[in-house]
This record gives sequence, C-alpha cells and structure tokens, in this order.
Amino acid sequence: MKFVAATGLLAALALTACNPSIPEEAHAAAAPDTASAEKVEAHVRFLADDLLEGREAGTRGYDIAALYVAEQFRAYGLQPGGDDDNYMQQVPLFRYQLDQSAPQSLAVTDGADLALELGSDYLISASSQVEEGLVEAPAVFVGYGFIAPDGSRNDFEGVDLDGKIAVIFRDAPSDLNTEERAHYSSTSYQRLSEAGAVGVITLYHPVAQERYSFERRAAMARMGRASMTWVDADGNAHSSAPNLKAAATMSIAGAKKLIEAAGRDYDALVEETVTGTAPFELGLTLRIEANSTHEEITSPNVAAILPGTDEMLASEYVVLSAHLDHEGKKPSFNETEDTLFNGAMDNASGTSALLEVARLLALDPPQRSVVFVAVTAEEKGLVGSDYYARFPTVPAEGVVANVNLDMPIMTYEFEDVVAFGTERSNLYEPVKAAVEDAGLTLSPDPNPDLGLFTRSDHYSWVKQGVPATYLVPGHANGGGEAQAKFLAEDYHRPSDEADQLNFNALARFAGVKADIARSVANMEERPGWNEGDFFGDMFAGAGE
Repeated sequence: MKFVAATGLLAALALTACNPSIPEEAHAAAAPDTASAEKVEAHVRFLADDLLEGREAGTRGYDIAALYVAEQFRAYGLQPGGDDDNYMQQVPLFRYQLDQSAPQSLAVTDGADLALELGSDYLISASSQVEEGLVEAPAVFVGYGFIAPDGSRNDFEGVDLDGKIAVIFRDAPSDLNTEERAHYSSTSYQRLSEAGAVGVITLYHPVAQERYSFERRAAMARMGRASMTWVDADGNAHSSAPNLKAAATMSIAGAKKLIEAAGRDYDALVEETVTGTAPFELGLTLRIEANSTHEEITSPNVAAILPGTDEMLASEYVVLSAHLDHEGKKPSFNETEDTLFNGAMDNASGTSALLEVARLLALDPPQRSVVFVAVTAEEKGLVGSDYYARFPTVPAEGVVANVNLDMPIMTYEFEDVVAFGTERSNLYEPVKAAVEDAGLTLSPDPNPDLGLFTRSDHYSWVKQGVPATYLVPGHANGGGEAQAKFLAEDYHRPSDEADQLNFNALARFAGVKADIARSVANMEERPGWNEGDFFGDMFAGAGE
C-alpha cells in the first residue's frame, strides 16, 4: 500500500510538470522573485488530485496535503511553526453527527395537536454536548435573539428563557452595518445559551430561503455530513453555546404551522421582527429528540515562520492564513457525478497562493516576522483557525495582523480586488498602496448583504482582537458574472476541479498578496483598529 501511495504521489507531481495549460514563454519569463503561474498550477493540481480524496479534516488525504505543504515550507527555508520544533500543530478535534439509526423528531406535546414531518417541515441538528439529546420544554419566541449595545433593543426583555426552548429567526436587525449584522446573527446561539435556553428552534424566513434554501439544507443533511469542534485541555468539546442540548431548523412551511398553532400570523411576525416585536411565550411545549455520535480525532494546522529582519519589530508577527481542508468524499447532489469533492478553487487555490507568497517573501524577508499557517477544518466552522488564533505557536501578544486567502475565484483576468474589513484598521493604506502598485483597483464590497467578513478564517483572529483583511478578486471585467457562475454551478460540488482555473491570474493574485503582506509587515506603526471601530471595541483585550 505504501508503494501504491508513493507511486500515486509521483504520478500526480509529474502531471503538474507536464500540463500544457500555461504557455512555455510564461514559464521561461518568470523571474525567481516574481509570482510563478507554473508553481501555483503545480500546487493546485496536486492538492486537488483524486489521490487526496477531497482533503477532509481528519482523513489520510488531508494528512498527505499537510505533509506536502510542510515540505514546501521546508524547501523555502522557513522555520517550523508548529508543535515541538515541527511544522504541524496538532489540533484535537471532536467530530459529531446525527445517529441515523436512532429516532430524531420535533413534536408539540402540549398546547396544540400539530403534525410535523421530518425533512419537509424540520431538520434536526447534531449536538456536540450530549450523545442522547432529549429536550422537552415550553417554547418562547425571542425574535433574532439580539441585544443592542446601546440598549435600544433587547429581544429577551420580559421573558424567562431558563430551561426553555428558544424560537428565533436566524438574523439581526437590517439597520446594522452588514458586517456587524452578520456578527450578531452568527452569535445568536451564544446569547440564547447565556440566557439559559436548553434548546433552540430556528425558523426559516423568505430572505434565508433565497440565500440558502431549506431544500438544499435538507439534501446536505441526507448526506450525513459530520460537524467538528476542538477539544479543550479538560477534554470537553468546545462550544460557544454549551447550555443548548438540542436544536432544530424549520422550513417556512413548518414555521407557519408552528406560529399559527401559537395563535400568531407567520407573515406578520416576520415583518414585526424586523423592527423589534416583543418576545412572547408560544403556549406550546415542544420536544426535540435526537442522538449524536461522538468521536475524538486529530488533524494538523501546518505552520511555518519567516523571522523578521528588524531587531525591534521581529517580535511582532503578521499571520498569513489559508484553509487546507475541503469537503472530502460523500454522496453528490447528482447521481451521475463523482463523489470526490476535490476543492480546487476552495481552497487549493488559496493554499497554493499562500505557498507562493511564502516563497516570494523568503527571498526578501520583511521587517516583522511572518507566520504562514494552512489551517484544518475550516469547512466545519473555522475550527482550525479558531484553535490557532486561541493557542498560537508564537507569543500571542506579538500577533499584530492577519491576512487571509480563501477561495479566490480565478476563472477570469481580474482588474480589481475587494479587501474585506480593511477599512476598519490602519491596514487600509498599505493594502490600498500595494493593490494600486499592481495596477489594480481596490473596490468596495459588491455583496455587503452576505457579511463575508465573518465567514472565513480571518474572523478567528478578529475575535482575538487582531486586525485582519481578506482579499478576493472583484467584479470588474466580467468578474461578477464569473463568480456567480462558479457559486451556482461548482461551489461545494464535485465539479470544483483544477482545469477551470486561470493560473496566470492566480499567480498575479499571489503576487499582490505578497506585496500586501510585505507592506503590512513593514508598517512603521503597529497594526491596530481604528478608534471606535465596532470589532476593535467588541474584542478589545480578547487575546490577553
């Protein structure tokens, strides 16, 4: 078996060397200190090869990818940045998923005679906190589960959630800045847990249905996808909402049945919640039942350090991150497709750019030190980056900025870039200068409603109080259409393959990222949040 694996590795590497998709003159013209289309293509084709079986965290395929990245770091002369003078930081992971052999149900046990159907009216979520999940309690509607910092809105006011099942719409008030809105939406379960809720029912509403339909969520659930978190020093599965023991999601159809059984109108409640309807007891007792399987595994973050050249600034670290994992092997939406989710764009492209940035910076190191980290389990909820940001392998007080690379959609010649969150800190000027020096335009977020600043690995560092930026190609020169096409047809599907990438564009993107990283690492002042910034104030002192 070892011989077969080694043969496959050599064959995959050979394919990267002979692929004709890049003109020979481009190969010959690339100077050592400029980004190489040939090199990024080689990385992508290896990382997205069938041999690695989709690089799911905790699998042999991911481990092969991690070893590949580590040996590239070694070849560039970077210092090991993992555990015990190694390139690997082993992340203790906790894998949990629904036990499909056990009953799973959501039922009204008191207050109404209501029949609900699994798969069409509701879905049950696995629990990381209990294996035998059974919660039966009165239900309380609490809007978005939102509390305004200035006290102008409190969705919990006047109700007692202790020991209850909370019923919410998963969102936040629309008058918030979109990035702040995404933050409050993603942390609603934490507030429910802190208020004493033991279970949660999330109701679909029309906006959520448009963004990510209940039907697609149900199709994903049928695939039996496992979730993950990391394990703390006491052996407990980390959770931001540890009091919640059971959870379900209801479709619009199911939500209408539930709300009408409580004597309210669903459509009116959707509208009222936007402006802040008063929380209320539904007058119903709900029962959520589901068992979960639990398993502890490990999967490494791969980290390397490039020491800074300035005697004073070398103790400060700019972290460059990209997630190495993808979705692995699982049933497809389409029976005629293969079952390998190779993740060429997501995120072999970002990891390949990270490797090329590491090579370029190693040729001419900046004043501050740079940590390069390829993280695990991003697809499971930013788990690997959250672990590294909380438990860095360099002094935490020295981590001053994060620059993240995640799924740059590289099917076209881009002319502009978007740098999410950069305007919130003093990273803006060096990022803008590097982008414009490359002959590109720095554009505003073209899809602010998506709240992308909270949806990739950089957010793990933001939550530790570290300024961050996340750069992607923009919508100019047909980029909007190209990105929409990829997201509709290939995102998290087996069709995300290497052949669709424009490797010359990816190399240019890596070069821009290298210039940005160098500019940030050479800043005269320490990177920091702008005065009064929401995230800077929210997470001030988090990493202390």
